[in-house]
Amino acid sequence: MDERAVRTATTTSIVVRLTLAATFLVFCFRLYSLQIVSGESYQEQAAVNRLREIDTYAPRGVIYDRNGEILARNRPSFVIAVRPADLPADDLNTDIDEQRIALERLLAVLEANTDPEMAIRIAEVMFLHLGREDFSNTVESAGISLSFRLIDVEVIELDDEGREVVKVEPTLIPDLSEPLPIGGLLALLERAVAHGTQGSSYKPISVLELVDRERAFQVAEQTYQLPGVQVLQKPVREYPYRELAGHVLGFLGPIPKLAAENYKERGYEDPNEPVGLNGLEYEYQDSLRGLPGKRLVEVDILGRESRTVNIVREPEPGLNLNLSLDIRLQEVMHNALARQLEETGAPHGVALAMDPRDGSMLGLVSLPSYDNNIFSEGLGEEYQALEVEDDTRRPLYNYAIGGLYPPGSTFKLVSATAALAENVITPYTTLVDRGPIYLPNFFFPDDPTQAQEFVSWNHKLNILHGAMTIVEGLGLSNDIFFYYLGGGYPDFMVGLGSERLAKWMRLFGYGEVTDVDLPGEVRPIVPDEQWKRLELAESWTTGDSYNMAIGQGYVLGTPMQVLVSTAAVANGGYLVKPQFVQEKVDAQNQVQWQYEPKIKERVPVDPSLLAFVQRGMWHAVNGNYGTSPNSRVDGITVAGKTGTAEFCAYDPEIQDCTDRDHEGNLPFHAWYTAYAPYQDPEIVVTVFVYSGGEGSAVAIPVAQETLHAWFHDLRP
Repeated sequence: MDERAVRTATTTSIVVRLTLAATFLVFCFRLYSLQIVSGESYQEQAAVNRLREIDTYAPRGVIYDRNGEILARNRPSFVIAVRPADLPADDLNTDIDEQRIALERLLAVLEANTDPEMAIRIAEVMFLHLGREDFSNTVESAGISLSFRLIDVEVIELDDEGREVVKVEPTLIPDLSEPLPIGGLLALLERAVAHGTQGSSYKPISVLELVDRERAFQVAEQTYQLPGVQVLQKPVREYPYRELAGHVLGFLGPIPKLAAENYKERGYEDPNEPVGLNGLEYEYQDSLRGLPGKRLVEVDILGRESRTVNIVREPEPGLNLNLSLDIRLQEVMHNALARQLEETGAPHGVALAMDPRDGSMLGLVSLPSYDNNIFSEGLGEEYQALEVEDDTRRPLYNYAIGGLYPPGSTFKLVSATAALAENVITPYTTLVDRGPIYLPNFFFPDDPTQAQEFVSWNHKLNILHGAMTIVEGLGLSNDIFFYYLGGGYPDFMVGLGSERLAKWMRLFGYGEVTDVDLPGEVRPIVPDEQWKRLELAESWTTGDSYNMAIGQGYVLGTPMQVLVSTAAVANGGYLVKPQFVQEKVDAQNQVQWQYEPKIKERVPVDPSLLAFVQRGMWHAVNGNYGTSPNSRVDGITVAGKTGTAEFCAYDPEIQDCTDRDHEGNLPFHAWYTAYAPYQDPEIVVTVFVYSGGEGSAVAIPVAQETLHAWFHDLRP
């Protein structure tokens, strides 16, 4: 080998060695960079991919009646969900939509393309997740037309002061009684995943809820070929007594969008967390909810949980609620009222029971009612049965606190108390029913043909009640007697007039809400001269005072207000706050909160005068010619007052009422309000039947059955 060849070989060897050394140094530097300089960062990224923080549901508090009967509880259930972060990314080299393929595979595993019921259930979950507008737009963008139906929906809005207000509003929702094509379901899933990636992509998105154990296990066994799919346990609210206490308990649903910020400020991180939307479930949401826990878990490359690394925070169960309500009495009231609605054809009605001593609510029935469980079971046929058909039969309305009606003769308890307290009459003043009163016309006082006629119910039966004191006037419910109390008569006597009637209406609680621990209570107005001028641009007349004194004209109140005002007569003049929840108890059965009965106001009337109003109610039930002898209960002395309130559904186009009969007569609401025992009251019952007719014929049977059951079967 010559010298040149040796030098070339040597040079080549040196270059190779230098190249290898340089490569080795680059590898060493890269390893140093990866392990030493950036090691901690990569370790954190690996941990993020391998470790996940998972929310753990806190058991929601259980609701019990006064006897320990479970009214609302939790039952285990499964959810099929997808986690957007674990879905496969699209293959940019081949334009293959991996995510779409994964979602198509999930729908196939769930048999959404062959099982119509399964397709409907998935669409229902997507509707609840996306909301009406986004759901509809997504489906129609996929080339699928939708039909809609109008149903009542609970809506939580914020008032001018930022407080949440629960309302019932007619709302259009998609008709999901027929399954969507698979293309529509796929579009909805993709839209839901897109929503998920905008927030926390590690939050699972429900695809199918209320999954039974067998199907949950079937899906779980196939998750190796379903990246991003999870089978989760999620408790579902269950109401064993179904529609019996629908309006008292309420139901759960996703956090309403309008209230989302409010809930976020209160520590609600998951916008899809079920919250109370009505009833006690809404009113005591924060107490019932508890505090969700967190677990640190390890996941495999498909995002499936493999083991729990650490319990970050144990879930804290919500507080249990102990109510004063007696579900047995509630059932008696429900069935009795349902029978009267069926027999009369009345569209809706209310029955209430309360202890007048402390305001403890024993029962509240508003019919038609609804089964709370339908809101836990998706938008099935029963949910869509809430479709709005007319304005007088809407199951979601709690007519006990949300409906305003003329109270009719039940209001005479207020007028009688006011007349005695204001010295318009004494307990022994005698007024005479000689027949109709003719109130002279203001412009033509000497023309009897222009006078306004005011009659009492008994005149239609050709009966005159003659001379009466306040006790007989109440017992016979004579309207003439109360016309005189309310508006007086020229050259004969001075009545209460609008201002004093309005004053005592407020004193008995009609001008404000009763503050019962349920959402949705309406606040009525108190009519007086100023109100009529502002609202109707008319002057107040003596005839208005006549009508107001008998609970007609412009007087409106809720059944709950009639109940509370009756309790004030029964208990000696105290306006009590109606209350369902008596205790909040933790999981160890330790009382964390106990209700202290509240007296809202003391009606400023001498008890000796109020005793004559009480005696008038006694006379109505137990007197020889009282209006409500059918409300008597064996062995118990009952005091009560009927009410038959004329009402008008006014149509401005025809400038008249639309619901007159063939003789031109207006329909009547049926009322009855009572308490017992007379000497030592422990229960007040109020019954209202919309367009039910005579109170003595329609409302009394419900009250009598309620009182009989309480004293002879259920009383503690």
